[in-house]
This record gives sequence, C-alpha cells and structure tokens, in this order.
Amino acid sequence: MVRIILPMCLISIIMVSLANQHVKAQVNCGEVIFKLLSCESFLFGYSSHPNAECCASARDLVQAANASRDVRRATCHCLKNAVQSIPVNLTNAANLTSLCHLSLDIPISPSVDCDSL
Repeated sequence: MVRIILPMCLISIIMVSLANQHVKAQVNCGEVIFKLLSCESFLFGYSSHPNAECCASARDLVQAANASRDVRRATCHCLKNAVQSIPVNLTNAANLTSLCHLSLDIPISPSVDCDSL
C-alpha cells in the first residue's frame, strides 16, 4: 500500500507545481503528466508492461505532441522536467512508446536535448 501511496503523493506534488507551467507552444505540463497517470504502475516499475489504459493515454499524448515541432519540443520539456523530479523507472519510460506500438520521437529521459527535436 505504501508503494502505491508514495508515488501518488509525489505525482500530486509535481502536478500541482507544474499545473500552471506552460512552455513554448502553449503546452500545459500538468495536463501532459495527468495523461500519463494511468501508466503509474509501469513507469514506477511495479509492472513489466503498460496496461491498455496506459497505452490509450500515451496514444493521446503522442497525437497531441505530433501536432507540430513546437508542441513536440514543449511536450519534451514537460516530460524531461517530470522525470527529473519523479523517480520513475527510466528503462520502462524509454520503452513506453514501443511497447504501446506508438511513434514518438521524444525520449523520456532526464538528459534529452529537447531543443534538438
């Protein structure tokens, strides 16, 4: 139970701090993170595969991010800031799009250069 509550508390804190943060292209970082809440068990390493709801949410995020280069970069900055603040399983995060059979050229990594995308 504590394994679930602690990550949820961390996510809640991050969402509150990012809720009003808008980056270039008017991307709301709180909304980006909210879209991935259904991926919590996978991103924190509690499960080895994302569930169907997670993949559907990731698909929504990919569609929004692929709207333009500016939106893709802004989404990248949101994800980068989040993984620098939330202790996610970086291997699972990196594999999310491929396991959900999605095409997104944004590595979910704390070291990605979003401006080069």
